[in-house]
Amino acid sequence: MNSRLGRAALFAVLLMVVLGWTQVLGSGVSWALVLGVALATCLIGGLWWVAKHLPDLTAAIRERFWARDEGNYHAFGGVSLRVEDDGRHVWLGGQGLLRVLGRQEADDVLAARMPGMSRRDAKGALLLRVDAVIDYLGHMPGRQDPRVQKLRRYLERDVLHPAAERRRRDARAR
Repeated sequence: MNSRLGRAALFAVLLMVVLGWTQVLGSGVSWALVLGVALATCLIGGLWWVAKHLPDLTAAIRERFWARDEGNYHAFGGVSLRVEDDGRHVWLGGQGLLRVLGRQEADDVLAARMPGMSRRDAKGALLLRVDAVIDYLGHMPGRQDPRVQKLRRYLERDVLHPAAERRRRDARAR
C-alpha cells in the first residue's frame, strides 16, 4: 500500500472517530470541528501547492530580501565586514575591523596606522585598503594571536585573492 494512501486512510478513520464522538456530544461542536478541519486542510493543502508549484517564489523573495548584501557579504568570527572593490583596490570598513580585533579606538587612530591607505565614503565611514590591513596585521603588536593570523589569512584568501583573479580575468577578456 502506498504510504501516502495509508496515511490518508488513517487520517480519515481518526476523523470519523472524532466526528462520531462530537456527534454524541452535540451538533454545535461537530460543525465547529468540521469547519476547523476543513480550514486546516485548505491551509496545509494551499501551502503544499505553493511550495510545489511555485519554487521561483522562494528564489524571488530571497533575491529581493538579500539584494542589498548580494555579492558584498563578508564576515569573520560572526562580525559582518564591509568590503568594497572599486576596480583598483579592495577596501575594508574600519568599524568592522575594529570589532573583529576587539578594539575601541577612533577611526582617525586606525587610519593613522596605515597612512595613505584609507579613505572616507560618501557617508563618512572609514575604509582601509585590504593590502594595507594585511600588512598591518603582520606587523602589529599581538600579531602572533591565532585570531589575528586567521583574520590575515581570511583577508588574503577570501577577499584579496578573488578580487585579483577577477581583475586578471577581466584584463584577459578585453
